[in-house]
Amino acid sequence: RAIIPDWMFSLTNRVYIPFISPYLRKTLKAYNKLEAISMEAVSRMRADLLQDGGQKAPKGGALLRNLVQANMNVDEGNRSENDKYSLTDRELLSNIFVYSNLTPETTADVVSFTCALLALYPEIQQKVFEEVLVLWPKGLPTHGEEKEYKQCFSKLTYTTAVFYETIRFQPIVSRLGRKVLKDTTLKTYCFTEKGASPDLGLDIEPMTIPLKAGSEVIIDVHGVHRNPVYWGPNVDEFDPEHFIDNDTYRWPRDAFLGFSTGHRNCIGQKFAIVEGVCILSKLIRKYEILIPADLKDRTFEEQKAYLLKWRPLVSNAPVNSRVCLRPR
Repeated sequence: RAIIPDWMFSLTNRVYIPFISPYLRKTLKAYNKLEAISMEAVSRMRADLLQDGGQKAPKGGALLRNLVQANMNVDEGNRSENDKYSLTDRELLSNIFVYSNLTPETTADVVSFTCALLALYPEIQQKVFEEVLVLWPKGLPTHGEEKEYKQCFSKLTYTTAVFYETIRFQPIVSRLGRKVLKDTTLKTYCFTEKGASPDLGLDIEPMTIPLKAGSEVIIDVHGVHRNPVYWGPNVDEFDPEHFIDNDTYRWPRDAFLGFSTGHRNCIGQKFAIVEGVCILSKLIRKYEILIPADLKDRTFEEQKAYLLKWRPLVSNAPVNSRVCLRPR
């Protein structure tokens, strides 16, 4: 629905086009249904916020509450050109769609890639297991409590690093597009293989790039995530230590684009991280992840190429991320 112009849908409502019309009509029907469900939730939250100054608004649904409140700022005429805390009706609906539909799908893709990588790197999987074993020595919890998130998530630092490293190593989105709103100049670097940098084998020279308003900028996520200037010489290795701060190292936040960056970054970022780490930690606590039997005779590089193969859909979806699970 997002990539097909409106006139195509209008045309198929008036003229039947073989093969195309049934597909577009089904797409429009699904979109309208999702829009109706989303707006019903928005209407309920808006009513709660308007009643008694929002004092009776439910404590749950903090994200939806914040989105609707930002939309109400526009209704009240409080939006300014640089106000990052307000959303138009279209922006509100778009954010709800992204959070409700894309976030679970992309998180599932990351978890699939992570399982394949943990099967390929059993020593890393063992570290994850040792971390979750300390957290749950008697097995997985049988029921959830509100306090468990604060008690547990902060202790899963290595598992969280594994989740982040999967996104760096195998980005779910290859490119990010942005439109330049006003004339500006970016400071950057030019890399050439002249050996001026002994550690990286690169000659790094500062440079500036002028950008005119209206220009389209495409950010190469793969390129940023594999840049040795930011991530060190082992950028082509799966190493969760890339995302663990210590006394001498702080991982480069500005060079990680797994959830985009800036004020308009992924709205479901926190949800995706918590959900992904929760799934991985519970999975590793209960099962050992292994390479499929039919791939064991292949070399490591062949296994890696097969299990990490992907295809570009809405996101970079795994093709062959299948593994074996053995109960611990």
